[in-house]
Amino acid sequence: MTPTDAIRAAVAAYYAAVRAGDVDAIAPMFAPAAVMRDPVGMPPATDDASRRQRYAGIAAAFETFGIFEDQVAVCGDEAAARWTARGAAKNGKQIRFEGISTFVFDDDGKIASMSAYFEIATVMAAMQG
Repeated sequence: MTPTDAIRAAVAAYYAAVRAGDVDAIAPMFAPAAVMRDPVGMPPATDDASRRQRYAGIAAAFETFGIFEDQVAVCGDEAAARWTARGAAKNGKQIRFEGISTFVFDDDGKIASMSAYFEIATVMAAMQG
């Protein structure tokens, strides 16, 4: 497997674990000191506990939720993914939104940093609306 294929596979595994809501599968994908900005503009999650809390918060807000990577571009040890999220909020509201996430991988193939770009205020309003 080429380095590009390995990163592409790591991104696919990340989104598959997010779709499954499997925090125990997601957590070890990150390097111990990884910085997760999801979404950008919110305080970053910089350790395992804060990353787990972020994913648990997503699970708590939705009845069903999935992020589907529409396009992934890999350049060296970095990747960018354009994605679409779909789900149903706990109140039954159907929600769909799009975003872009960037990843930097370390030498061990772990996520060293991840940033997700989407308009959180718009998503929150749609969930309430």
